[in-house]
Amino acid sequence: MRFLFRWAYRLFILLLILGIGLFLAKDALAKWWIVSEFRENGMDAKIGRLEIGFPLNSTVAASDITVYNLPEYGGSPMLRIDDLFIDCDFSELMNVRRKLRPHFRQVRIGITEFNLVETKGGERNLISLPDAVAKSSAQHALAESPLYFTIGNLNFSWERLKFTHLADAGQSRDVNLNIEGYTVQEVEKLSDLRPLFDKVATKVTWKVLLDKLFGRLFGG
Repeated sequence: MRFLFRWAYRLFILLLILGIGLFLAKDALAKWWIVSEFRENGMDAKIGRLEIGFPLNSTVAASDITVYNLPEYGGSPMLRIDDLFIDCDFSELMNVRRKLRPHFRQVRIGITEFNLVETKGGERNLISLPDAVAKSSAQHALAESPLYFTIGNLNFSWERLKFTHLADAGQSRDVNLNIEGYTVQEVEKLSDLRPLFDKVATKVTWKVLLDKLFGRLFGG
């Protein structure tokens, strides 16, 4: 009996050490998994800092994030995020598999730079901002289309927008947006983001770039 208790105690200590080790390493493991997912899809990404709240019903905070374009779009940085904070219920994220929309209580995102790239054949690394987030369908006008997610409070910052034309450098543009801490409440459908899109549109004076960025939303 002593032998059994002794080995049960050792097993408990081992499991406890493993549990503590996994908890301490959870951020590094999550960072590795996210980067691996990008690389499996032919892209690359770098994450400077990633902190996942515990227990898993809390927050995600990250900074110094860079996502790179696919090789056919030049492989240059596509998106740089200086600050990202998400307050969510991880159980809600699992609803995606049940085709329900995850809800984020709060999202704060600070984009340093986004690089919209167009190839010689006219293909772009982003269809448009509205089409990227909206579940457009024949049943909904684009503005009333539901999003893939819902947000209680969105705090949004965006410093620079770049447009890179791989075949004609003369068409490339750099735009200083300088949007700082723009807040939107109760985001459920595309029209809820319209004030934010309007804010961005006032900074983009070149209509050609505006159409590429927003597609059909502004009547393009």
